[in-house]
Amino acid sequence: FDGHEMARLTGTFDHTLQEARNNGDDARDQSLVEQVETTPGLCWLLEDGRILDGVEELAGADFIWGGSECNITAHGSHPWHADRFGSSETEFTRVKVMIYLDETRADHGCLRVLPGSHRDPYHTTLEPLLAQDEGVAERTLGVSGEDVPSVFVEAAPGDVLFFNQTLWHGVFNSFPGRRFVALKFAERPSSSVHIRSLDKYSAGVVFRPHVALVEHSDPRLRGMVAGLVDLAPAR
Repeated sequence: FDGHEMARLTGTFDHTLQEARNNGDDARDQSLVEQVETTPGLCWLLEDGRILDGVEELAGADFIWGGSECNITAHGSHPWHADRFGSSETEFTRVKVMIYLDETRADHGCLRVLPGSHRDPYHTTLEPLLAQDEGVAERTLGVSGEDVPSVFVEAAPGDVLFFNQTLWHGVFNSFPGRRFVALKFAERPSSSVHIRSLDKYSAGVVFRPHVALVEHSDPRLRGMVAGLVDLAPAR
């Protein structure tokens, strides 16, 4: 995105999150969901062909919506993890689109990824790391989490990152006030395994899409939530 677009995005993001915390102290983690769908200064992200075309290339033309997050992090690290873990998850494409509002570098809170870890058998061999306790990386891989060989995905404001949610990733040497928007998508489910996965991780969003998308004027946005209510598992 260009400077004008980022100024618009950042201004709305900051105002929205500050308002949500009643103008209080911002030196803490904060996460809001369903803001992109409902906030005029943010919803343009979902209408932008640069994002939707990229998602379509990765998840197919009939992709579905998986929800949004607006986040501020205060912690110094987010140890190695996969957003969606398991052999069955590696067969179901889930795409996360990340837009950082602050510059991140190798020594300053950038995303780190383990290439190929979104596929088995590599993916499931890393299961012990899910414990995320101190020393688990050294016990499992022989080095500290920070020293695990990985790819540093440095980003400047305006960069848009796409990655598979089964990919193992982490953040180290982070900084207070690290801001980012996350947009989540998936291929349209075609099996009961896919439905169970969506029910486990995203039921409150996927099977109950916000009216702002259900009634959106853009057929592409309506299409990514069409029929999802009917797929919800019986309770």
